[in-house]
Amino acid sequence: EHQHDLTVSSASIRFEGELNHQQLRMWLSELQQNTAKDLFRYKGVLAVKGMPEKFVFQGVHMLFNGSFDPRFRWSRAEVRECRLVFIGRNLDKKALEKGVMDCKVGVLRFKVGDAVQANCEEWI
Repeated sequence: EHQHDLTVSSASIRFEGELNHQQLRMWLSELQQNTAKDLFRYKGVLAVKGMPEKFVFQGVHMLFNGSFDPRFRWSRAEVRECRLVFIGRNLDKKALEKGVMDCKVGVLRFKVGDAVQANCEEWI
């Protein structure tokens, strides 16, 4: 007789927008280090700021593979969005969503081309 493990669940996250690639990589690395034994499977198709290709990834526990795939480019008519799925034991769905959303690119503080000052021990 088959018994279901009630601690096993899935979490999916989908939103319009783009992610910061470096923040995403650091978050995924931290997620793997802290929860790898409980992450059975995770995968996604992501829009990364500044990249014309989709970032496609998949993982099983500590094994991870992800890249910008030239076969899958964003078309101009396509909404840039991110889709992720996690399957595992004792998933903290709110923490997963927060981790991903912390990597989301927000509105720029300045317009492209604006002149700004930077304080690097003195104003320049």
